[in-house]
Amino acid sequence: MEEKKENEIIEETDKITDEQEAPAAQDAPEKKDTTEEKKEKNIKGKSKNPFRNKKFKYGSLSVLFTIIFVVIIVLVNVVITLIGERFSVSADLTDEGLFSIEQSSAEYLSGIDQHITITVTSNESEFTGSTYYNQTNEILKRIVNTNGNFTLNYIDIVENPGFQSNYSETISAGEIVVESQETGRHKVLDYEDYLSITYDQNYLMMGIRQPTSIEANCEQAVVSAIMNVTDDDPVKVAVLSGYGETDNAYITDQLETNSYVVEKVNIPLTDVISDEYDFVLINGPTSDYSVADITKIDDWLDNKGIFEKNLIYIANPSLGESPNIDGLLEDWGQRVEKGTVYQTDTNYSYPQMNTYQVLDVPDSDFSEFSNDSQIYGLNLSPITLLWEGTGNKVEHANGNMEAQVLLSSYNGAVVKPQDSGNNWQPDDNMARAALPVAVQTVKSRFEGTEPFQSRVITIGGMELFDGGFLTSATNNAQFLINMFNVSCGKEEGITLTPKSYNAVPIEVTEAQKNTLMVIFVIVLPVVLLVAGIVIWIRRIHK
Repeated sequence: MEEKKENEIIEETDKITDEQEAPAAQDAPEKKDTTEEKKEKNIKGKSKNPFRNKKFKYGSLSVLFTIIFVVIIVLVNVVITLIGERFSVSADLTDEGLFSIEQSSAEYLSGIDQHITITVTSNESEFTGSTYYNQTNEILKRIVNTNGNFTLNYIDIVENPGFQSNYSETISAGEIVVESQETGRHKVLDYEDYLSITYDQNYLMMGIRQPTSIEANCEQAVVSAIMNVTDDDPVKVAVLSGYGETDNAYITDQLETNSYVVEKVNIPLTDVISDEYDFVLINGPTSDYSVADITKIDDWLDNKGIFEKNLIYIANPSLGESPNIDGLLEDWGQRVEKGTVYQTDTNYSYPQMNTYQVLDVPDSDFSEFSNDSQIYGLNLSPITLLWEGTGNKVEHANGNMEAQVLLSSYNGAVVKPQDSGNNWQPDDNMARAALPVAVQTVKSRFEGTEPFQSRVITIGGMELFDGGFLTSATNNAQFLINMFNVSCGKEEGITLTPKSYNAVPIEVTEAQKNTLMVIFVIVLPVVLLVAGIVIWIRRIHK
């Protein structure tokens, strides 16, 4: 018991002692450093690493990150600039694709291994002074971007008159010169080549060129020019005249676009048809050919037994008696009937226009198309194949000639007589059938297993290749080009049509406009303001 009390007294004493010593320790004066201690501290202070200083460390990192960020921004701008100069990075939002080129064009151009120079004979800023020329300029850039061998230049010929000395023709400002370094050939395009302009006929009769419509034609014109200048041995077409033939500029344009050389030949004034021509085209004569001129065509097709010639005869449904032309065709197993194909099945004809119809395309060498569009015909005469056979092909008895249907009406067609009026209606008992309106006959000879052929292709009427069909979304133009390409073994061509400048703009409804206004005028500024306040508050409380 006494021992316990003694321990309690000792603990109490120690507690009092600690409480008394604590304030004394706090109030005690700070011990001064000795001289040796000061030296030691100075040495330690001098040896301390300055790079471990917080201000230096965070300040340097901030500067470093700022420099890196600026360098990245500069590099990104340089890269984007270089990409913009080399590639087209803009988007085409027009309905017509005014600022784009067709995939078929891009594929063709990318495969050219010649060095092509496209020169605009004006400064770029001057050339792009209007919507039409600005669109033309964009298409030129897109074309050049398809192939690393292509170069686009701008030369002001007023400031550089020596440029003119390189060419035989007169070069004017605002023209486009396309040339190949390998072939040395060139083609000059003026504004009426790369802009498809329709003039008011009434004003033209008075000698005034008053445009009624302008369409974009740069892609067609330049691709055609590239085809021409890169072709060492272009295929030549003779368009015959002398018997009231119909002049069809649309056919000529399509052929020239695909690098054919088209020349007019007045056959009565020509002793012989030159063998330099691969094709002869007769388009809708209004009178029969003479025996002498039929003989010229027959001799040209035979080509001294070599063959390798192609006649394309486009019949005129209003042509009267034509025994000489008929005789030539009969030698090739064909006969153009007098009259026109009248389609009674309304699934394939237009109301009140039964001679305007959709055509069937049997399998042939010419029936491969790049799209699913149809072929349309208007006022076409039926064609009869004279030899016996099955299906769409018939053979001559001697075996070296074969005829084939290329286009026909669908079932339900009858022949409308040539002298019938507009109100003619077929009798119920008239036989309905699918009537051929385009055929070909091929005459062949062989050297070993290699065939050499001449052919005659007959079309039932001129309006199959009317400008309305050739420049619209039909396969008529592609069928035309297929006929020529396949017949002479030419590589697949490109079928391009002008594009309208009357593009439909992007339309924004009232509701969409209000939504965009709320987002960009109210919501986005408020979000940015709140974000800024939050960041500011957090920074001042650190």
